Amino acid sequence: MKQLFFIVLFFMIEVMPAQDKAQSQNNDQATQIEALYIDGQKLYAENDYEQGFDLINKGFKKAQELKDESLIAYGYLYKGAYYQKKSEPSLGVIVLQKALSIFTSLNNQKAITQSYFNLGDCYASLSQFDKAFESFFKALAFEESIQNAKGIGDNLSRIGELYLLTADYKKARANFNQAMEIYIDLKSERDIMFTLTNLGACYQKEGSSSDDNTLILKAIETFKIGLEKARNLGIRRSESVFLGNIGSSYRRLGNYQESLEYLFMALPIKIEQNRYTSAAHTCNDISETYISMNKLAKAKEYALKAISFANGYSIHQERYAYYILSDIESKLGNYKSAMVSLKKYQKLEDSIFSIEKIKSINELAIAYETEKKNLTIQAQESDIALLDSKNKLKSQWMIFGGLGLLSFFSIFVLYRSKKTTQKEKLLQEQFSQNLLVSQEDERVRIARELHDSVGQQLTLIKKKSQNLNQDEITKLTNATLEEVRSISRGLYPALLNQLGLTESIEQLINDYDEESELFFSMDIDNIDAYFTDNTSLNYYRLIQECLTNIVKHAKAKSVTVNIKKEGTQIVSLISDNGKGFDVNDSKKKNSLGLKTIFERIKIMNGNLSIDSRLNNGTSFLFSIPIKNE
Repeated sequence: MKQLFFIVLFFMIEVMPAQDKAQSQNNDQATQIEALYIDGQKLYAENDYEQGFDLINKGFKKAQELKDESLIAYGYLYKGAYYQKKSEPSLGVIVLQKALSIFTSLNNQKAITQSYFNLGDCYASLSQFDKAFESFFKALAFEESIQNAKGIGDNLSRIGELYLLTADYKKARANFNQAMEIYIDLKSERDIMFTLTNLGACYQKEGSSSDDNTLILKAIETFKIGLEKARNLGIRRSESVFLGNIGSSYRRLGNYQESLEYLFMALPIKIEQNRYTSAAHTCNDISETYISMNKLAKAKEYALKAISFANGYSIHQERYAYYILSDIESKLGNYKSAMVSLKKYQKLEDSIFSIEKIKSINELAIAYETEKKNLTIQAQESDIALLDSKNKLKSQWMIFGGLGLLSFFSIFVLYRSKKTTQKEKLLQEQFSQNLLVSQEDERVRIARELHDSVGQQLTLIKKKSQNLNQDEITKLTNATLEEVRSISRGLYPALLNQLGLTESIEQLINDYDEESELFFSMDIDNIDAYFTDNTSLNYYRLIQECLTNIVKHAKAKSVTVNIKKEGTQIVSLISDNGKGFDVNDSKKKNSLGLKTIFERIKIMNGNLSIDSRLNNGTSFLFSIPIKNE
């Protein structure tokens, strides 16, 4: 009996641990991964996102090796937080959706809620407000179900911010006030301060849009309460924001001395923190206040400071500063200097393609597409005749060659048919590409003719009318000349050579933003060095055609453009929150706009995927190889 006991004991000591050892190792690895995730999040909290991401990514790779679904999902979740903070929301959406999918399969409700909350932030950054609302409301529903006050307040605050962005100020205020009540109960001073920022912005924007000074005064009162809290908490950035907002609010009321007092308190803080875009904004506010006070020398001084701060940091603030400077010089009687500043403003502002010019260019493209279709029909008719001839020949062989020859011929015909189909496909692709090349050549020719021939004639007419003091004819000729020049620029984007591809695309988006009711947001890497001249032109046209389709057909409210270098590819995401379409609809696939987009992608040896659903927006995701010819 004792012998049997020792045998069993030996089995438990030697054999059973062999099974538990692997589990113990897995537990140790899981603990290491969790420690890496915790340390990474601590670094996030200290604003050291790069080192934090390195630790998160290290843990994520270990989780993949361990094949632990839960830890993999948390890795995706924490990586999504990094992409959101680094202004790469499109990448954030991708990893957060993966996290959400895994957490849903594991029924981890708390993690599902956090995924929705983070997704809401990413969608808001991409201006996909409908998806952002949906995500935050789903997160809010769960927080309410477990009565998590902080989670409820945070989601209400985010929803309020979305309403503020979409100019629904009453709903925004309602959500902010609900969040405020929760934060006051929790005695969360930081959350109260940030909510006061948003609440004051609601009053300010609503008052400005309705010319209601009562709301502007309410905004100032709210900002002043927030300012006191920011100073008590020692948060200098928020202090400068409140000071600037109070200053701009006083200017709206015509209280210029009070406006300057607060703006001058905000400016040194922003400079101290190297926030040059915000400093330029404040300098523009100061300059406009001095203009209202008719202190033009001081106004000029701060307009020039705004240009200096904005240069290399914010094209919008720099552009507006030149506009202010032109106005100041004109008021001072320095018309030559005013014209120089206005030209610099127009260089940044100048429209490459207005909507009407885009329409004209698209009509030219339609003409080419019509020609292409006619040539295709002729080719098809020729093919039909050829096939008919082959069928007759086949019948003769069937009669005289018998069943054996029939079999051989059938194989031969199938082979030839396959080869013919492949050849036709290649010819069709080559035809489409040649057509686009011809189209660009024709655009250049027409642009040159307009500029050199028509433009010169109009210039002569303008000079003659000036000599004859025919002011009305001079104005009309000058307007026509500008229109011709603008159409010429539209036919061929000369700014590609002057500004480079990246800045030309940014300018194109800014023009669409100003000329349409759409709200545009963009996040674009500098890609000037990665394409040849031909590919740069095709890539520019591709972006242009995508945006044109959105403007004409999407019925959207917002558009997001993200262009990123990833390895040896330039990856681009263009998305809108419009009516969408059925991607499987053959009529849509064969539409002029989409066919042109597909052809340009082929020319650049790229890949394209389209994600669209009815009433739920459209996303174009395409990648183009670097240094492609």
